[in-house]
Amino acid sequence: MSEEKQITLPVLGMTCANCVSSVERNSKKVEGVTAATVNFASEKVTFSYDPAIIKGQSVTTAVIEKVKRAGYEIPTASLELSLLGMTCANCVATIERALNKVDGVLSATVNYASEKAAVTYASGAVSRAEMVAAVRKAGYDVVEMADDEDEQDAEAAAREAEVQHQQTRLIVGVLFSLPLFLFSMSRDFGFFGEWAHATWVNWLFLILATPVQFYVGWDYYVGAYKSLRNGSANMDVLVALGSSVAYFYSIAVLLARTFWDSIALGEHVYFETSAVIITLIVLGKLLEARAKGRTSEAIKKLIGLQAKTARVVRNDQEMDIPIAEVVAGDWVIVKPGEKIPVDGVVVDGRSSVDESMITGESLPVGKSAGDELIGATLNKQGLLKFEATKVGRETALAQIIKLVEQAQGSKAPIQRVVDQVAAYFVPFVIAFAALTFVLWLSSDAGFVPALLRVTAVLVIACPC
Repeated sequence: MSEEKQITLPVLGMTCANCVSSVERNSKKVEGVTAATVNFASEKVTFSYDPAIIKGQSVTTAVIEKVKRAGYEIPTASLELSLLGMTCANCVATIERALNKVDGVLSATVNYASEKAAVTYASGAVSRAEMVAAVRKAGYDVVEMADDEDEQDAEAAAREAEVQHQQTRLIVGVLFSLPLFLFSMSRDFGFFGEWAHATWVNWLFLILATPVQFYVGWDYYVGAYKSLRNGSANMDVLVALGSSVAYFYSIAVLLARTFWDSIALGEHVYFETSAVIITLIVLGKLLEARAKGRTSEAIKKLIGLQAKTARVVRNDQEMDIPIAEVVAGDWVIVKPGEKIPVDGVVVDGRSSVDESMITGESLPVGKSAGDELIGATLNKQGLLKFEATKVGRETALAQIIKLVEQAQGSKAPIQRVVDQVAAYFVPFVIAFAALTFVLWLSSDAGFVPALLRVTAVLVIACPC
């Protein structure tokens, strides 16, 4: 029997000692739960379970269902994590698997395009820090922000840093790969004389290829290591394998020709192959990073429509305060030409309001006492005094932003199928490459042709 684990969940709706017994009894009905104790004062249930019988996510979901059927409530919450470091669809499955293993997490869905993880969890059972730790343990990172920093600004800064990182790698890759490729291809096509086939030229190729292999391509080695450490294989594994096969084989050929004057391993080196492979993939990653940065532009534009401050009347005095400090019931004053900060109802004044950003109506709408106002719309003419009715996440604009975020973070059914297939794709490619090598080698084609076919299989599969 494996070591038991404990999970504590908040319970709402208990009124007496009988409720305590009911929650405990229903919690124990779940398969794998060995004990359940309810603290009536703190309104929490703590249950123990055997992880060998049932997983933490499954037992938490089952206990919540049992307790709800008994007439009580276990609150759940949701949050979004902005992710960094994903390179392919297999990374999606790795992060989802890591988050779903965290006790207290009910479901985790990762969207590769928006690089966000939507997590539903039992309130009080798990913290954001624990989820972040699980993501980082899996080999990826989460965008963190300072106390005074907006989430969108923090995410934009992280995306910009990623673009700059890819740009730097691409520049270095092009500076070394382009002359290497041109010189190597020109030599192969006979544009140079016999001097181009001298051993020192191959050493020059090695010098040009090494920075690309271990600086530009270092991220792929790190990503491959982290992926394999977590028991999976992503695109980084294919890139590292494909480029390394060409690079290290070329080193072996070069050493054999230099020190033993042997061509047993072949005569041709493929340093330009490994360098160009890595540089082209970095170019793809740069384009991908820029495209991902644009996915959040719609959200940023919507957020930019909001007013930053509001003029409220408190203690018979007008004062400007940040929009986040406005509470329902505050009396807000909006002058002509200003944005209406929050939703509300006019109590005094007459004006016309441009609501085109919400309704699409190009003509201003007349407003007087008793009419409703929508936050972020523009007051055109008169002075309006209104009572705030919806603030923060309850405003119409905040709800629109929430719907857009949910739409961006949701997955089409076919995407779920793709994510499942991706988990088996890389191992299949590696197995197919090994089979290719064996078949070509056994057909007396020779070691070098077999190696080239293996590299081709690995490299062609890389963009997937």
